Amino acid sequence: MRRIAAVVAVAGAWLTSTAAAAPGTGIQTVTSGALALNAPVVGLAATPSGAGYWRVAGDGAVLSAGDARFYGSMGGRALSRPVVGMASTPTGAGYWLVGTDGGIFSFGDARFYGSTGAIRLTQPVVGMASTPTGRGYWLVASDGGVFAFGDARFYGSMGAMRLTQPVVGIAATQDGRGYWMVARDGGIFAFGDARFFGSTGNLRLAQPITSMATVPNGSGYLIVGADGGVFLFGTVAYYGSAVGACPGRAVGVAMSGGATGYWIAFADGRVYAFSPSSKPPSCAPAGSTKAATAAADFFQRINDERRARGLPALAWNAQLGSYAAAWSANMAANGFRHSNIGSLLGPFDFVGENIAMGSAGVSAGALHVAWMHSDGHRENLLMPGFDSVGVGVYCKADGSIWATEDFGRLTSSGPAPSPPPLPPVNPIVRADPGTSTC
Repeated sequence: MRRIAAVVAVAGAWLTSTAAAAPGTGIQTVTSGALALNAPVVGLAATPSGAGYWRVAGDGAVLSAGDARFYGSMGGRALSRPVVGMASTPTGAGYWLVGTDGGIFSFGDARFYGSTGAIRLTQPVVGMASTPTGRGYWLVASDGGVFAFGDARFYGSMGAMRLTQPVVGIAATQDGRGYWMVARDGGIFAFGDARFFGSTGNLRLAQPITSMATVPNGSGYLIVGADGGVFLFGTVAYYGSAVGACPGRAVGVAMSGGATGYWIAFADGRVYAFSPSSKPPSCAPAGSTKAATAAADFFQRINDERRARGLPALAWNAQLGSYAAAWSANMAANGFRHSNIGSLLGPFDFVGENIAMGSAGVSAGALHVAWMHSDGHRENLLMPGFDSVGVGVYCKADGSIWATEDFGRLTSSGPAPSPPPLPPVNPIVRADPGTSTC
């Protein structure tokens, strides 16, 4: 039976403070659990050192991290076709972007060697790979057609064959004398000196394959599914996958000769690192704004309280996070009240909501403690039946903080267990006020 666990705001959920504090920054929009993107991320490329990477979005915007330098982008410009991928130069001092029409945009020390932008293609371009010299590149279309430019040689394609699944990516061998293509079902096609090490073409996959990367010495490759699942072939070492770490679509994978391991990028801009020293990925609010920092603080406190009581941690859910962020903004504009969380039922069989507001200077930690001292709010925070959560924070121009926590149990998780007796207030393991304010 579906139930809605919503609590009415009680004493402590609405906080005010007369403490002096600098006015917070007014945030017009807040996206919890994702970067502020105008278009989803579609590609990933690593620097030669393995200490950084670039992401490219469908509108051509480029995001750099670590030692990856920003050399320019197409973000904010009018494109005739969306960008679908990128490749970096061997020096790491430049990169190319490619559109669905095969149009090429080069930045830094990446030179333009040609494109299919002026050609009428039967199928859209879906990816690209550069040669080891950086003086050429290949483009691949969804029908397996390959286009070679610069010093990239043509070794064959699937363009003349009828494929059961479209091609989604291409990767080159270390010496540039061959390449692999991967199809949506994980089927692998090898050309030139590229060796076939295996595929998932004969398996029933939970999610389609979206990308591939090769071992720097060419002795293997890995392919990644839309759910972040990893499949290894040849001499690739397994360091983990992103399955279950964060709702969303995995869109890119990258490896680098300067690092041991691999990265997986999601459409919302998240990137997870997998290596001998990396920790298992966990999804949480992203961003550096005051609102995003406060949301991440709330999320951490929720799971700290649950772990201290032997309860499983809640997974971040992007849908709940987006809903909570929108509701916090709505409350800031229209007044303090609960949302109609019944609208979340469907993907979730069991939902609950905590809301709070504090004037300028009130911290996320103070609101968390107030929730813990309130029976109904504490019950939501510590409910064993919940498996997902999203937190949204809105910082109003007057410095006040508006917060929403939306809890849920995914329908796919099955019936919720019977609620236990109300847990006691103490011990509150995160009673510190913290520094996250608006």
